[in-house]
Amino acid sequence: MEEIYAKVPCRENQLNSLLDLLGEGDEPLPVSVFISGNMATGKSLCVNTILEHLRFKHVNIDCIECYTPKIMYEAILSGLHDDQVDMKCDSLWELMNNLNAYSTQQYSYEPIVLVFDRAERFRAMDQNIMCTFIRLREFCNLNICTLFVTHLIYDSFHFKMGVREPIKIYFPNYNKEELFKIIFIHQKAFVRHLTNNHEVDCGIKEDLERPELFANFLNAFLSVFYRPCRDLIELQHMARVNFVKYCEPIIKNEIKYNDLSKLWRHIAPILKTSLELLYLRINTSKSTAQSPAKENHEWIEPQSYNFENTLKEELLSTKTFAQSFELPYYAKFLLIAAYLASYNPPKEDKRLFMKNHGKQRKRLQQVKAKAKISEKLNTQLGPKIFTLDRLLAIFYAILEEKIGLTSNLLAQIATLVELKLIAGSKEIDLDASKYKCIVGYDFISAVAQTVGFNVRKYLYDFM
Repeated sequence: MEEIYAKVPCRENQLNSLLDLLGEGDEPLPVSVFISGNMATGKSLCVNTILEHLRFKHVNIDCIECYTPKIMYEAILSGLHDDQVDMKCDSLWELMNNLNAYSTQQYSYEPIVLVFDRAERFRAMDQNIMCTFIRLREFCNLNICTLFVTHLIYDSFHFKMGVREPIKIYFPNYNKEELFKIIFIHQKAFVRHLTNNHEVDCGIKEDLERPELFANFLNAFLSVFYRPCRDLIELQHMARVNFVKYCEPIIKNEIKYNDLSKLWRHIAPILKTSLELLYLRINTSKSTAQSPAKENHEWIEPQSYNFENTLKEELLSTKTFAQSFELPYYAKFLLIAAYLASYNPPKEDKRLFMKNHGKQRKRLQQVKAKAKISEKLNTQLGPKIFTLDRLLAIFYAILEEKIGLTSNLLAQIATLVELKLIAGSKEIDLDASKYKCIVGYDFISAVAQTVGFNVRKYLYDFM
């Protein structure tokens, strides 16, 4: 078990639950298991690690690749046959016949597991397909279990008929200590990436390889990024990018590796500005290109890393990316409304978005509040959660033309969530849906320029 825990850290409870359910090779498997949790929480890794440890025969079906039922059925049958014979299967009835024929070829009660990764795609197929796979044991003479891995909860799957509910296992988000532990495991890879791409003296290289240096960086990094982002994959990417900038003064012999206060003052504004690039994956490194001016077509030497390149180039790339973002017209206004709802106090909506809001006397407390320092501005404190009805109210207030509330308009909100421009549920519920805009001011101002809208005019911080 220690070997399994080392492969999948911080998931001991879920690993033990899967082991208890799947049991040994001579025991009957559970009929079906539903595994849910947010993105990058170790669901697929846990499942594959357990199945490889138990050495069960299993077939992994990616529901995005198997986008039609026919492709899915054939992938199941091809995975069960070791000779990888292409098999034709057009319906569930043919699939059951093939599975029963496969059971007659077995000499023992061999356990078989079907893993449906990204199982939320079943919602776009006929409902009887997932219902059948949940009860697959009843239709074939096999010791077979179906595992559904998805980021949605089971209640998001609606069935017209009564279906036997599968066993549910939930993977919660990693907390701050677990994220620290998982990223810290890859400390050598971070240092190797830094030293392989940049010139570092031997003495400084020893300082960069010290575990306490990387631990101090992770503490600073997670103090800024943990609240707006819990995605382990995105956090690892952003940590790799910012670790280079964190080590800049150390490589240049400006700051010692153990001077934590100076290193924090150096990296703190960079980390806050890096939040603008969250999920954008903008690469500012210049690739090797061929010079057309030379007749011998020599390759230009790639430029060494220049620490003088600040985030200004990255933010400029952000604006260029945002202006070329192909969003529908109303989706852009919905994104602007989401940003305004995230960074404006709800009590100021009347003043900001209504023409006849009445006069308001300036009290001494309000004057002092407006004199707050930049760190306390709403646009610097991070986005706040807002409800769907407030989003729609701001949307209709900033939109000059009058349009009705249609299903197409609500579907564009789900699209913004899918594109990770807004954080929240994809399901539209007028009573309970809550959202949060996760793009920065530079991105939203660039989007607003494409529709001729002045975002600054409707922000409370600039009143």
